[in-house]
Amino acid sequence: MITPCKERELDFLIIGAGPAGIQLGYFMKRAGYDHLILEARDRPGTFLEKYPRHGKLLSINKVHTGYTDRESQLRYDWNSLLCDDDEMAFGKYSKEYFPSTEDYARYTRDFVERFDLDVQFNTCVESIEKAEEGREGYVVRDNHGTVYHVRCLVVAVGVQKPYIPEIPGIELTENYADMSIEPEDFEGQRVLILGKGNSAFETANHLVSATRVTHLCSPNPIKMAWQTHFFGHLRAVNNDFLDTYILKGQNSVLDANVDSIKKVDGEYHVEITFTHAEGQRASLAYDRVLCCTGFRWDPTFFADSCRPDMACEDRLPAMTSGWESTNLPGVFYAGTITQIRDLKKTMSSVLHGFRFNTAALFNILGERFMDVPWPSDSFEATSENIANKITAQVSSAAGLMHQPGFLGDCLVVDDETGMAHYHANMAVDYIQESHFAENSHYYIITMEYGEFEGDIFNKHRVPDAAKGYDDAYLHPRIRRMCRGQMISEHHISESLENDWRVGEHPGERPLIRAIDFIGQTDATRYQQTHRDQLLRFLSDQLAVGSPSEAELPALVCPSSSPNASAAISTAIQSTGNSCPISRNG
Repeated sequence: MITPCKERELDFLIIGAGPAGIQLGYFMKRAGYDHLILEARDRPGTFLEKYPRHGKLLSINKVHTGYTDRESQLRYDWNSLLCDDDEMAFGKYSKEYFPSTEDYARYTRDFVERFDLDVQFNTCVESIEKAEEGREGYVVRDNHGTVYHVRCLVVAVGVQKPYIPEIPGIELTENYADMSIEPEDFEGQRVLILGKGNSAFETANHLVSATRVTHLCSPNPIKMAWQTHFFGHLRAVNNDFLDTYILKGQNSVLDANVDSIKKVDGEYHVEITFTHAEGQRASLAYDRVLCCTGFRWDPTFFADSCRPDMACEDRLPAMTSGWESTNLPGVFYAGTITQIRDLKKTMSSVLHGFRFNTAALFNILGERFMDVPWPSDSFEATSENIANKITAQVSSAAGLMHQPGFLGDCLVVDDETGMAHYHANMAVDYIQESHFAENSHYYIITMEYGEFEGDIFNKHRVPDAAKGYDDAYLHPRIRRMCRGQMISEHHISESLENDWRVGEHPGERPLIRAIDFIGQTDATRYQQTHRDQLLRFLSDQLAVGSPSEAELPALVCPSSSPNASAAISTAIQSTGNSCPISRNG
């Protein structure tokens, strides 16, 4: 129990005791950092007590993986917070593949209690201002009259304010946040749902047995998560409604702009313009109009003189590669709002992604404010040792798998001492914008999907382990870097079980007994084939060593594979024309 006082000085103040806030609080408590978490409600994780409205999470909870080590299990456990206590695995709370929101809210409460986290409940932040001239940090005031002088402020408040599109008559709609979820309230009615994200389809599926007709409407076509690999696009668990549309069950999915909504004689007249029909217009009448258009972040607790830069149509805060505000030094962000950095690409919008962002943020804060170097494993820089470490990481590290191409590992080779230093779980663009990119011999290790077009379930494959760069599925990618420039790269061909360790496999008995690759004489040695190619690549790169400034231009090449990019992006961001904000996690 934290007792409020009138004035406090802190190194770190975290606002919000949702999953991101308590995850960061766990790391800080374990490290002994001077910190405090402020939470407006009387318990943690209250957002997840209500959302999704229909009580089921979209994050999978796969209990039986065959793995016994916790890191590998986390690849298929999308709900557990990172900690050193296996009893706090979410699988202890639920065996359901898609667990309930109630179970998860209970889990967050127990997590705070189990680790005695430093959370002050029933405390609302009323204002944030810059410290007076000559002082570092920020001044934060709460509803109890307490003033906090903080060196570093971490905002872990999610997207809790509904996003309301600018449509004439939008005030006549019922919002996802407070609409009825009782099917009997919609019996025999004509219902229009604005939006085509998971909240819209979740609602449509829930009401489909009761309504006379249900329409979903937004300007853009549906994007399926299994096609884009972005969690915020429509998940298969929510797409049952599509059957009732395609197979003529009196329901429809409309690609259209809503021009206006008016209430006439007890019904709602909605004017629309179809987006893929040469400007065709229609006037439709409904009994209810539901607004399921997502959420936005609310920055109003920042003083007018201390407003953070915003992005994505002012729905999310703008931030650097280190999750720091672009205009407020010392203000950092955690949780679902960090999705602005990989918008509609990877998993920062949801827990199984942002828990690893939070772990990386903790190390950034440690370096910046506590002079604690980024953790690393050090060993002799031989091709065998490096191959062992890389293979172990890409076969088990959950962060690499859940944040493909966004989070990576950085291995630095010191050619003078002959030592390698392996730094795990870093944002790729942060590596390229930090002191790590000053090294003349380093590697960035990621897992990434390949590029492909057409039907994801009908992809022609060439079974050649030497052509991993052609693989569409998630696979490891190792880039050799020198002072920010890519010299060469290697793709490890995709694995049916995402495990490239020789002689190892999930479970007591192996699933894969043999896989035949072109040029391979013994199909049972498929894992050794991957390893031999990695060793060959590493041996070649170690032989090159650290080139001088004069030698570098001649060594830099677009890629060692014909289809790969010529360089690593230094900013994984996309604000685009549309900005669906994921609300789960």
